[in-house]
Amino acid sequence: MSKGYKAVILPDVHINHNGYDKVYEPVKKFIKDFKPEKIILLGDFADCASLSGWDLSKTRKMEGRRHAKEMANIELELEYLSKYTDEIVWMAGNHEYRVERYLDTHSELEGMIEYQNCIDLDKYNCKWVPYNQFHKEGKLTMLHGRYANKYHANKHSRKISGNLVYCHTHVPQRWCSVKENAVPHSVWCLGCLCKKNPDYLKGADGAWLHGFGILYVAKNGEFNLYPVDIINKRFYWSNKTYK
Repeated sequence: MSKGYKAVILPDVHINHNGYDKVYEPVKKFIKDFKPEKIILLGDFADCASLSGWDLSKTRKMEGRRHAKEMANIELELEYLSKYTDEIVWMAGNHEYRVERYLDTHSELEGMIEYQNCIDLDKYNCKWVPYNQFHKEGKLTMLHGRYANKYHANKHSRKISGNLVYCHTHVPQRWCSVKENAVPHSVWCLGCLCKKNPDYLKGADGAWLHGFGILYVAKNGEFNLYPVDIINKRFYWSNKTYK
């Protein structure tokens, strides 16, 4: 873009055949008010539960899961988001990559079940970024995430140069690197917008935090990133409560 712009970053929404977690609702209301020029889906926008390698042999758990239904729900969300932004960037995460792993043993379905093939992304002005690839907004690099150790922000900082935002762990962190006579850089991990107690946790809550990101990018590529935490199912922006 020739001028500065604002964007919203959505981490780990995990839309499935049943829809999405209610915590995503206030973020949708915010997007409607904020009207960003871009929306970045930072990976795992889709859950891909019906093709999960963890559950394929568990018939009781797989009952009712349909990949086509999940894609229909995703398309509804892309249609909604496209009303309030000029461009959507969908970065594939490890859950979207479940399709590729499934195709490794079901190659006869290649070209028939991939999100980027089955959904008309051009209709929503949506750009697809393959799994594990970087995307740049100004001087900020974006990635779904590669490491999930205790100090994952620090490890991303050591392995990847420059400013970076990612998600994947569902646990927000920040790591700053400030060196003498060098430009400082930061690494941010945002929270998630999915259910905090998925079935595989057997009723326990994950030690995760709900949240998303608001990004302002200047004409020269410099930026400000504002992580927004969602506490008690609500957050605040510009003197307004979203809940």
